[in-house]
Amino acid sequence: MKSTTGEHYVALDHLRALAAFLVFTWHFTHSTNGFPVPFEFVPSIAPFVLLDEGQTGVALFMTLSGYLFAKLLDGKQIIYSAFIWNRALRLLPLLAFVILVDAYRKIHVGESLLGYAYWTIRGVLLPALPNGGWSITVEFHFYLLLPLLLWTLRKSAFLPLGVVMAAIVFRWYLHAIHGEVQGLAYWTIVGRIDQFVLGMVAFHARARICAH
Repeated sequence: MKSTTGEHYVALDHLRALAAFLVFTWHFTHSTNGFPVPFEFVPSIAPFVLLDEGQTGVALFMTLSGYLFAKLLDGKQIIYSAFIWNRALRLLPLLAFVILVDAYRKIHVGESLLGYAYWTIRGVLLPALPNGGWSITVEFHFYLLLPLLLWTLRKSAFLPLGVVMAAIVFRWYLHAIHGEVQGLAYWTIVGRIDQFVLGMVAFHARARICAH
Protein backbone atom coordinates (compact mmCIF):
# COMPACT_ATOMS: atom_id res chain seq x y z
CA MET A 1 0.00 0.00 0.00
CA LYS A 2 2.33 2.69 -1.30
CA SER A 3 1.49 6.30 -2.04
CA THR A 4 -0.05 7.14 -5.39
CA THR A 5 3.34 7.90 -6.93
CA GLY A 6 5.41 5.51 -4.83
CA GLU A 7 7.23 8.50 -3.29
CA HIS A 8 7.83 8.96 0.42
CA TYR A 9 8.94 12.15 2.16
CA VAL A 10 10.63 11.38 5.46
CA ALA A 11 10.69 15.03 6.57
CA LEU A 12 6.88 15.10 6.65
CA ASP A 13 6.85 12.10 9.00
CA HIS A 14 8.17 14.32 11.78
CA LEU A 15 5.25 16.69 11.38
CA ARG A 16 2.83 13.75 11.22
CA ALA A 17 4.33 12.44 14.45
CA LEU A 18 3.84 15.84 16.08
CA ALA A 19 0.22 16.00 14.92
CA ALA A 20 -0.45 12.46 16.18
CA PHE A 21 1.16 13.33 19.53
CA LEU A 22 -1.05 16.41 19.93
CA VAL A 23 -4.21 14.42 19.21
CA PHE A 24 -3.15 11.52 21.44
CA THR A 25 -2.24 13.83 24.32
CA TRP A 26 -5.66 15.50 24.29
CA HIS A 27 -7.56 12.20 24.25
CA PHE A 28 -5.28 10.61 26.85
CA THR A 29 -5.57 13.50 29.31
CA HIS A 30 -9.28 14.30 28.84
CA SER A 31 -10.83 11.03 27.62
CA THR A 32 -14.52 11.57 26.76
CA ASN A 33 -15.66 13.03 30.06
CA GLY A 34 -12.86 15.35 31.16
CA PHE A 35 -11.00 12.77 33.26
CA PRO A 36 -8.35 12.86 34.60
CA VAL A 37 -7.87 16.45 33.36
CA PRO A 38 -11.00 18.68 33.23
CA PHE A 39 -11.88 20.17 29.84
CA GLU A 40 -11.65 23.71 31.22
CA PHE A 41 -8.07 23.19 32.42
CA VAL A 42 -5.44 25.36 30.71
CA PRO A 43 -1.70 24.71 31.29
CA SER A 44 0.08 27.62 32.96
CA ILE A 45 3.26 27.14 30.89
CA ALA A 46 2.66 28.61 27.44
CA PRO A 47 4.25 25.90 25.19
CA PHE A 48 2.16 23.19 26.86
CA VAL A 49 -1.06 24.92 25.85
CA LEU A 50 -0.67 23.27 22.42
CA LEU A 51 -0.82 19.86 24.09
CA ASP A 52 -4.23 20.76 25.50
CA GLU A 53 -5.64 21.63 22.09
CA GLY A 54 -6.22 18.41 20.17
CA GLN A 55 -7.76 20.29 17.25
CA THR A 56 -4.32 21.77 16.58
CA GLY A 57 -3.08 18.29 15.71
CA VAL A 58 -6.12 17.62 13.53
CA ALA A 59 -5.60 20.91 11.68
CA LEU A 60 -1.91 20.07 11.18
CA PHE A 61 -2.83 16.66 9.73
CA MET A 62 -5.20 18.22 7.22
CA THR A 63 -2.80 20.98 6.25
CA LEU A 64 -0.14 18.32 5.67
CA SER A 65 -2.59 16.40 3.45
CA GLY A 66 -3.08 19.47 1.27
CA TYR A 67 0.67 20.07 1.09
CA LEU A 68 1.50 16.44 0.32
CA PHE A 69 -1.07 15.94 -2.43
CA ALA A 70 -0.09 19.21 -4.07
CA LYS A 71 3.53 18.02 -3.97
CA LEU A 72 2.67 14.60 -5.39
CA LEU A 73 0.10 15.57 -8.00
CA ASP A 74 0.53 19.22 -9.03
CA GLY A 75 1.19 19.47 -12.76
CA LYS A 76 0.70 15.73 -13.31
CA GLN A 77 -2.04 13.81 -15.04
CA ILE A 78 -4.18 11.95 -12.50
CA ILE A 79 -5.97 8.67 -13.11
CA TYR A 80 -8.68 9.56 -10.65
CA SER A 81 -10.14 6.07 -10.24
CA ALA A 82 -6.69 4.70 -9.41
CA PHE A 83 -6.11 7.56 -6.98
CA ILE A 84 -9.38 6.89 -5.11
CA TRP A 85 -8.66 3.14 -5.07
CA ASN A 86 -5.21 3.76 -3.63
CA ARG A 87 -6.60 5.97 -0.88
CA ALA A 88 -9.28 3.38 -0.08
CA LEU A 89 -6.63 0.67 0.30
CA ARG A 90 -4.72 2.84 2.74
CA LEU A 91 -7.64 4.09 4.85
CA LEU A 92 -10.49 1.58 4.80
CA PRO A 93 -8.90 -1.54 6.39
CA LEU A 94 -8.11 0.19 9.68
CA LEU A 95 -11.41 2.09 9.61
CA ALA A 96 -13.32 -1.18 9.09
CA PHE A 97 -11.42 -2.72 12.00
CA VAL A 98 -12.37 0.19 14.29
CA ILE A 99 -16.04 -0.03 13.22
CA LEU A 100 -16.11 -3.78 13.94
CA VAL A 101 -14.46 -3.37 17.35
CA ASP A 102 -16.93 -0.62 18.25
CA ALA A 103 -19.82 -2.80 17.05
CA TYR A 104 -18.60 -5.65 19.27
CA ARG A 105 -18.44 -3.29 22.23
CA LYS A 106 -22.04 -2.22 21.64
CA ILE A 107 -23.19 -5.85 21.41
CA HIS A 108 -21.33 -6.58 24.64
CA VAL A 109 -23.25 -3.89 26.54
CA GLY A 110 -26.57 -4.87 24.97
CA GLU A 111 -27.03 -1.97 22.55
CA SER A 112 -28.86 -2.39 19.25
CA LEU A 113 -26.74 -2.41 16.12
CA LEU A 114 -29.47 -0.97 13.87
CA GLY A 115 -28.89 2.61 14.98
CA TYR A 116 -25.14 2.07 14.89
CA ALA A 117 -25.33 0.72 11.32
CA TYR A 118 -27.49 3.70 10.32
CA TRP A 119 -24.99 6.24 11.66
CA THR A 120 -22.05 4.33 10.18
CA ILE A 121 -23.65 4.51 6.72
CA ARG A 122 -24.36 8.21 7.25
CA GLY A 123 -20.63 8.58 7.96
CA VAL A 124 -20.04 8.72 4.20
CA LEU A 125 -21.51 12.24 4.24
CA LEU A 126 -21.70 13.29 7.89
CA PRO A 127 -19.24 13.19 10.82
CA ALA A 128 -20.89 10.06 12.22
CA LEU A 129 -18.09 7.46 12.15
CA PRO A 130 -16.82 6.27 15.55
CA ASN A 131 -13.51 6.90 17.32
CA GLY A 132 -12.26 9.81 15.26
CA GLY A 133 -13.52 8.33 12.00
CA TRP A 134 -15.18 11.67 11.22
CA SER A 135 -11.77 12.92 10.07
CA ILE A 136 -11.71 10.16 7.41
CA THR A 137 -15.01 11.53 6.10
CA VAL A 138 -13.49 15.00 5.85
CA GLU A 139 -10.42 13.57 4.05
CA PHE A 140 -12.70 11.75 1.60
CA HIS A 141 -14.57 14.95 0.80
CA PHE A 142 -11.20 16.62 0.19
CA TYR A 143 -10.31 13.84 -2.28
CA LEU A 144 -13.54 14.53 -4.16
CA LEU A 145 -12.62 18.22 -4.44
CA LEU A 146 -8.93 17.62 -5.14
CA PRO A 147 -9.02 17.75 -8.98
CA LEU A 148 -10.83 21.11 -8.83
CA LEU A 149 -8.43 22.46 -6.20
CA LEU A 150 -5.39 21.36 -8.24
CA TRP A 151 -6.90 23.12 -11.27
CA THR A 152 -7.27 26.36 -9.32
CA LEU A 153 -3.66 26.02 -8.16
CA ARG A 154 -2.44 25.71 -11.74
CA LYS A 155 -4.51 28.64 -12.96
CA SER A 156 -3.55 31.23 -10.37
CA ALA A 157 -2.02 31.50 -6.92
CA PHE A 158 -4.99 33.68 -5.95
CA LEU A 159 -7.78 31.25 -6.90
CA PRO A 160 -7.09 28.86 -3.98
CA LEU A 161 -7.09 31.84 -1.61
CA GLY A 162 -10.45 32.72 -3.13
CA VAL A 163 -11.67 29.28 -2.04
CA VAL A 164 -10.54 30.08 1.51
CA MET A 165 -12.31 33.43 1.44
CA ALA A 166 -15.48 31.84 0.04
CA ALA A 167 -15.42 29.29 2.88
CA ILE A 168 -15.03 32.07 5.46
CA VAL A 169 -17.90 34.06 3.95
CA PHE A 170 -20.09 30.93 3.84
CA ARG A 171 -19.41 30.17 7.51
CA TRP A 172 -20.12 33.80 8.39
CA TYR A 173 -23.45 33.52 6.56
CA LEU A 174 -24.34 30.30 8.39
CA HIS A 175 -23.43 31.93 11.70
CA ALA A 176 -25.64 34.91 10.89
CA ILE A 177 -28.56 32.57 10.09
CA HIS A 178 -28.18 29.98 12.86
CA GLY A 179 -26.27 31.86 15.57
CA GLU A 180 -23.44 29.32 15.62
CA VAL A 181 -21.25 27.44 13.18
CA GLN A 182 -18.89 25.53 15.46
CA GLY A 183 -20.22 22.07 14.60
CA LEU A 184 -19.83 22.48 10.84
CA ALA A 185 -16.54 24.36 11.21
CA TYR A 186 -14.95 21.66 13.35
CA TRP A 187 -16.41 18.38 12.11
CA THR A 188 -16.88 18.89 8.34
CA ILE A 189 -15.18 20.00 5.16
CA VAL A 190 -17.05 23.32 5.52
CA GLY A 191 -14.54 24.33 8.18
CA ARG A 192 -11.57 22.17 7.24
CA ILE A 193 -11.32 23.16 3.57
CA ASP A 194 -9.17 26.15 4.59
CA GLN A 195 -6.51 23.87 6.06
CA PHE A 196 -6.28 21.63 3.00
CA VAL A 197 -6.14 24.58 0.62
CA LEU A 198 -3.57 26.50 2.68
CA GLY A 199 -1.41 23.38 2.70
CA MET A 200 -1.58 23.30 -1.09
CA VAL A 201 -0.81 27.01 -1.29
CA ALA A 202 2.18 26.50 1.04
CA PHE A 203 3.63 23.92 -1.35
CA HIS A 204 3.02 26.12 -4.37
CA ALA A 205 4.67 29.11 -2.67
CA ARG A 206 7.65 26.99 -1.60
CA ALA A 207 8.06 25.61 -5.13
CA ARG A 208 8.03 29.11 -6.58
CA ILE A 209 10.51 30.45 -4.02
CA CYS A 210 12.89 27.53 -4.61
CA ALA A 211 12.60 28.01 -8.38
CA HIS A 212 13.82 31.59 -7.99
